[in-house]
Amino acid sequence: MAHFMSWVLEALAKHPSRTLFKEIDRSKSPPCWVSVSYEGFQRDLERTAAFWTQTLHGRGLKQNDVVGLWITGIKYSDLAHIYGLARAGFVIEVLNANCHIPIIRDLFAKTGGKALLFDPKFTGLVEESDIGLPSQVIPDLNSLPALSPPLPDLPEVTPDDIALIFHTSGTTSGIPKPVPETHRWLKCQAQVQWPNLMQCYREDGRPLVVNNLGSFANIGSATTISYLSWSGHCLIQTSKPDFEVDEFLAMVEQGLNAMVLYAPWLSKILDIARSNPTVLSALKKMGQVHYTGAALNPDDEIWATEQGIPVTALYATTETAGVLVTPLAEKGILPGMRVIEGINVKFIPTRGLDHAHLDGDSEQRTQGGKLFDLFFPVESDNCPHTSIRNRPDGHITGDLFEEVKPGVYCFRGRNDDWIRTGKHLSFCDTKSIEDHVLTSCADLVENCVVVGHYKPAVVLFVEPIQPIDSAEAEGMLKTAILERIADFNSRLIPHERINSALQIVSVRAGSLPRTTEKGNIRRKAAEDEHSTILKEIYENYDSFKS
Repeated sequence: MAHFMSWVLEALAKHPSRTLFKEIDRSKSPPCWVSVSYEGFQRDLERTAAFWTQTLHGRGLKQNDVVGLWITGIKYSDLAHIYGLARAGFVIEVLNANCHIPIIRDLFAKTGGKALLFDPKFTGLVEESDIGLPSQVIPDLNSLPALSPPLPDLPEVTPDDIALIFHTSGTTSGIPKPVPETHRWLKCQAQVQWPNLMQCYREDGRPLVVNNLGSFANIGSATTISYLSWSGHCLIQTSKPDFEVDEFLAMVEQGLNAMVLYAPWLSKILDIARSNPTVLSALKKMGQVHYTGAALNPDDEIWATEQGIPVTALYATTETAGVLVTPLAEKGILPGMRVIEGINVKFIPTRGLDHAHLDGDSEQRTQGGKLFDLFFPVESDNCPHTSIRNRPDGHITGDLFEEVKPGVYCFRGRNDDWIRTGKHLSFCDTKSIEDHVLTSCADLVENCVVVGHYKPAVVLFVEPIQPIDSAEAEGMLKTAILERIADFNSRLIPHERINSALQIVSVRAGSLPRTTEKGNIRRKAAEDEHSTILKEIYENYDSFKS
């Protein structure tokens, strides 16, 4: 099979004069953008490829070696270096701004990283702590010479060879999980998933101008070049994922005609549109407005549909990319979705989970039907790499779905210990936090549970071994817990951290709600039972957020 960059280069060459990327100029107000053509991006990636070929070969590296690229994720040049390194034949492990050297060392131990290339912003961190491998600051794009001599051929690969490595948005025991993407996977994303997700393009063929969804260090935005170039579309950069309404309208002036947003940010724009005719008109003119990451408020779904806004739910994961989407032609079925055409998945009944144990508002939204796991057999083109599959015959995502009508599925939460929390509703592995508390505080805490699904921060409920009979004793317990988990806590991504005594709640031993059969603490029930306390905590969120 051809290297994934071979078809990226082929796609870039089809539309040399079209605009591929609109880079936001953060120094100016109101927002404005600088355009980069397909031809210009190809020239930039080839210059970076030539630079890294000479530099890394001089350090003893060879094609197909894993190279860590530690970037801020907010610059056009980040994309040029990702694709330039891929063109040079290296396997890039993309590292985001939340990383630090001890975490990178642990990641490289798993992925076989041979060198670290880092943004100038991280120079001090690299100099303070020797990584023990070749390291190199990423040069400014404008400092690179023109391409000369010719680049080496792309290496030979198999469909299941690793092309890029990204990471989960949460950590497991303080380490983000590497998620390798294969050449077969990337080809599926570019040539099957993206064209069939963007139904407005399929229907009228107009080139799309689409916003990025977050950092270029994350897979959804980093791989945009691969799938946008294949379809001849353009990416417009936002100043932040939850951009303000003036920026939205400015992007519309720049040609924005399709969007991908996290559900809370779409809700914010819909709320503004209720009283702002200009915003409402701009939304109605969109070819398609995807929302993902969480369920949309039912009132928002109904209102958007009534107003004729082409809102579609999208289900995607770091491991599988896009899988389910609401058909534009089927009105009024939000949040229902169908499997994207060309994707091979199966819905299999989940085991041992009651509707009453669902998180968030999923329990209220179910219609009483069966709950299903989403399963990817090994022959699926977007089945995850073998190193992260959780079944010998394929992979289950851990998300639950209900079939509300034949072939139409609604997301109903998760069946494991991961929740979504923080400003960006990123994943958090609650069990690893709970396990660490129980280990490090074994003489203090009998049991505990972490809650915070769809909330700005996590909260730890603990059942102390010794009864707490005063505010002073409770304060001492919380201080001791914070001290003992400090090292572990520092390795977590900010949205997972317990930074303050305000995030710890002490309750009577044995009082947290449990399952009948196994006696496990029920996370959602604990959250519901203590909703008043949690409301008070989150009202004071600004006093403890990192």
